[in-house]
Amino acid sequence: MIKSLFGLPTKVQHCKKCLLTNQKPFSINETKNFKGSKKSGLEFKDGLCSACHYSNAKDNSVINWEKREILLRKLLDQHRKTDGNYDCIVSTSGGKDSSTIAHILKYKYQMNPLTVTYSPILYTDIGFKNLRAMINIGGFDNLLFTPNGKLTSILAREAFVNLLHPMQPFKFGIKSIAAKTALRYGIKLVMFGEPYYEYGSAKLSLDIENSKPSYDIDWYVNDSDDIYFGGTHYKDILKKYQWIKSNDLYPFMPLTSKDIENSRSQSLQVEYLGWYLKWDPQEIYYYASKNNGYFPDTQRTDGTYGRYAAIDDKMEWLHYYTHYIKFGIGRTRFDASQEIRSGHITRDEGIALCKKFEGEYPKRYMKDCFSFMNLSETEAHKIIDKFRSPHLWKKVGKRWERLQELKEIIE
Repeated sequence: MIKSLFGLPTKVQHCKKCLLTNQKPFSINETKNFKGSKKSGLEFKDGLCSACHYSNAKDNSVINWEKREILLRKLLDQHRKTDGNYDCIVSTSGGKDSSTIAHILKYKYQMNPLTVTYSPILYTDIGFKNLRAMINIGGFDNLLFTPNGKLTSILAREAFVNLLHPMQPFKFGIKSIAAKTALRYGIKLVMFGEPYYEYGSAKLSLDIENSKPSYDIDWYVNDSDDIYFGGTHYKDILKKYQWIKSNDLYPFMPLTSKDIENSRSQSLQVEYLGWYLKWDPQEIYYYASKNNGYFPDTQRTDGTYGRYAAIDDKMEWLHYYTHYIKFGIGRTRFDASQEIRSGHITRDEGIALCKKFEGEYPKRYMKDCFSFMNLSETEAHKIIDKFRSPHLWKKVGKRWERLQELKEIIE
């Protein structure tokens, strides 16, 4: 019997509406830096994935958007300050989604947000240009935090070698930087963009209309000693690299109860604007371009057909490719599925795009990523091949072939 490397279903199930499959990991808790909670595949009901069920709820009057905007205004009124101080934090890379959040809060709802940026691992030219455009054209105060590059290189390498997840240290940092900054500045509201179930990370049993608009701050707190980086306990990281001190890891660590007790904003709220306002990623791109000077990339993104999403970090190119290797879901499938759900392209058009671009090798920045992790291309590709699950891949001669290919969703 063929087994899956990651405990996911060995039979690939395709959503009947979009192009996602049950291979998409559902519950991997990266917020608390645990070794990894139990993985399970994207949930399906009546042939539709949970992301499509949520999309249908958004479009079919299940959600009362007028009522939710009233709730948003009440929330913002509770936190609004009139003394010139910042009244909320927006974690932003300068990308289309996060810069739009900041602009809507400031110019539509008259809030005074402080934008906070956790630096990408390897900034692209267009990524830094968009951050500066948000500041100078959109008109925002911004704090740019850049973690220790030597340490980030090691953590990215550990995560790549052990988990084939080179962006894990960045994911850890960006999850907590907004809350840590809010606690430091005495700000009691943090606003993110789309809720986690926009892309399928929700149980089908979720009551969409009565779901919660926020995470309790306890979601971000981990007081245990059970903290891992790249699948390795942090104390073993300290032993392996003796120059690293525990304090060096702070930017990547979760919040603790002590952080909250020592802060001036113990009642911190973490909210999602996409719970209150209907979220459409493509419309968000148009909004960011018009109001924040957001620029698309100068060329198509390797592995997909677009050039405006997730373009600020060179590691994104490698990240989506490793996701394709591990789970058979690459950048094209993610992009096309989102646009199918939003009604911008048909499923047949999405299939055609996947046939053309899905799984494309992201040669544009690959050498930069490997070099940052101090790996040769040969070493890196040997590591990549170790994560090809036998239910998705078969080696024929010197070439890898995909099993359960895209053609199955057409037949």
